[in-house]
Amino acid sequence: MAQNNSVMHWSSLLQRGTEVLHVAGQVVPKQKTHGARTLSRVQISTMALKDNLMVAGGFRGELIFKYVDKPGVAFCTNAADNKNSVTNAVDVYESPSGATRVTAANNDCTVKFLDAERCSLLSRFTFPWSVNNTSVSPDGKLLAVLGDSSDCVITDAQSGEVRNRSSDHSFKSPFIPPCSKTEHCSCLHLQEIATLKGHLDYSFSSAWHPGGHVLATGNQDKTCRLWDTRNLSAPFAVLGGRIG
Repeated sequence: MAQNNSVMHWSSLLQRGTEVLHVAGQVVPKQKTHGARTLSRVQISTMALKDNLMVAGGFRGELIFKYVDKPGVAFCTNAADNKNSVTNAVDVYESPSGATRVTAANNDCTVKFLDAERCSLLSRFTFPWSVNNTSVSPDGKLLAVLGDSSDCVITDAQSGEVRNRSSDHSFKSPFIPPCSKTEHCSCLHLQEIATLKGHLDYSFSSAWHPGGHVLATGNQDKTCRLWDTRNLSAPFAVLGGRIG
């Protein structure tokens, strides 16, 4: 569980917590890869854990990679171009090739794909709205993208794994090498598979069934809608909820 400047591991058996990550002071990455930055006073906004890799995001666009079985922080950077680019969600998943990947959803309207082992950016994609959540299907092939829109987008997750491409040349990050092409550059874009229509407000959460055919999306319209990837024209169930 995350709170302010730390991440705690709570043991239900021992009934006590152990601090896994503390970022109130200076955070120095052990891996000095391209784009690595020393951070300080990170306020954690989101986190995800898969196997022994924990990824945390911050309120100023920070990203932190921490292996819970090793001391220190493996990698950290600020992957945003302004201090208001909150990292809204991160997801750790295994690609069809077996590599460990990370996606980060930001308030600056971007989704970033990262190689967890090399601690490097693979690609970055811009949307017309702030991205609040992303989630990858269990087989690593589909990516759900949700944000400040009533629509949810399903894309080909594997189209985000082409290295050193950017669809926005104005983005200034140490991660991304400058593009030598003109303003009419046809750099890689995420391949859209479907747009899910039905929600009435902004979406903030999503989750896949382990079988990979069902996606649940949560929205401020106080509903959770269930979608079957074999027929995405409409949700097959709408679950009502309450706020407060």
